[in-house]
Amino acid sequence: MKESTLKKSLQAFNDLLVRERQAITHLRMSQLNELQHEKIELMKVLNQQEDAVDEEEKLVIKAIQTNNERNRMLLESGLKLVKRLQDNAFRSLALTYAAKGRTMNIGVGPRVLSRSV
Repeated sequence: MKESTLKKSLQAFNDLLVRERQAITHLRMSQLNELQHEKIELMKVLNQQEDAVDEEEKLVIKAIQTNNERNRMLLESGLKLVKRLQDNAFRSLALTYAAKGRTMNIGVGPRVLSRSV
């Protein structure tokens, strides 16, 4: 039995999501960017499909939904981590540099820290 164009496109999209997850977990930003371009092109192809979906294609669609949700959660948690790191870095810089580069005493808990530029 000949494999449908829709099924091939769906499998290619699912494979792309697996590669995307690897890029996310290994922090390969340039690869992630390239995959986004591939994803856009595949989405264009899939949006043009008008064929009815059979049972095998439904299974591939279910895998796509699962992989897409997993990638979404990975990206979301990564963004939260980056935001926390950024907030910590900005907070550290704000606490380190006083006006005109003078020493700044910072009260934190039971001890006082003294930092200068």
